[in-house]
Amino acid sequence: MRLLAAIPLLFLLSGCVGSGTAYPTNDQAIQTGVPKVEFMRYGVGRGPVTITMPDGEVLKGEYRVISNVGIGFGFGARGTATAIGVGGGSPVAASALGDHGTVMTCDGAVDLGGRGVADCETNRGARYRMMF
Repeated sequence: MRLLAAIPLLFLLSGCVGSGTAYPTNDQAIQTGVPKVEFMRYGVGRGPVTITMPDGEVLKGEYRVISNVGIGFGFGARGTATAIGVGGGSPVAASALGDHGTVMTCDGAVDLGGRGVADCETNRGARYRMMF
């Protein structure tokens, strides 16, 4: 019986690898080149992200999705009511630090299917539009 209860938890924590495509949006990003982005999806709204810069520097960090969900309750003489609303896009943020001092931060939105878009910038001024 305990094994059956543990199976959903193992599935939730097993995760899968996702990737993003970065598009340079300024001259600094064009000169720097296009980074490779990979992240783990655990189903819990956060996880690790790894960004490999064109020069080989590896940035490691974390992403977080802020759920866009609201819950309402109503109580009256004739009963109760409950309402749950889910927004179309939830904010997402990511930050990663490299071993040569490069920092990349991203802000964007993700849909219920885990697809999204974010604007990312390095501390060296390279800006990218990330689609994942």
